[in-house]
Amino acid sequence: MGDMSRRAALLGVPAAAAGTVAVSASGTTELSFTATRSKNTLPLSPPLGAPFIIYLALRNPTGQAIGDGSLTAMVVDLIPDVPPKIVIQLKVIFRLADGEIHASGMQIRQVPEPGKLHQLAITGGTRAYSSARGEGTVEHVTADVSAVTLKVVTD
Repeated sequence: MGDMSRRAALLGVPAAAAGTVAVSASGTTELSFTATRSKNTLPLSPPLGAPFIIYLALRNPTGQAIGDGSLTAMVVDLIPDVPPKIVIQLKVIFRLADGEIHASGMQIRQVPEPGKLHQLAITGGTRAYSSARGEGTVEHVTADVSAVTLKVVTD
C-alpha cells in the first residue's frame, strides 16, 4: 500500500459516505459536509446563562443525507453590537454511518456570518472514530446552514 497505513486506508473507506474525504498517510481524514438546523431552542434574544440545543441534519456536498447530530451549548457572554453577538460554549456530536465524532469549542456567534470560520476541537468519538482527535471549523453560511470541515486523526 505504499506510504499509507492499512488502518488509514480502511478508515477512509467508510468515511467516504460522509462527504468530501481526503486520507493522508498519517491517519488524518478530512471530512467536509453541511449541517442544517432542523430543531433549535435558542431564543432570538438569549439571556446570559441560557442553555440551548440544536438538532442537525448532515449532508454531503451533493445534498445527500449522511447522518445527523446535536449541539448543546450555553450563552456565557453577551456582546452589545449591531447586530448583537453572543459568546457560547458548545459540545457537538456528528453521527455518521461509521460512528460518531465528538467536538467542543467556544464561539463569538452571529448567525449568519459567511466567511468567518469558528474553531472546533475534536475530543473523541465512537466506532471508526473511537480514537479521534483533531480540529475543525464551522462557517455559519445562512441562518440554518453551516459548512463543517473536520481534520480527524485516528492513528
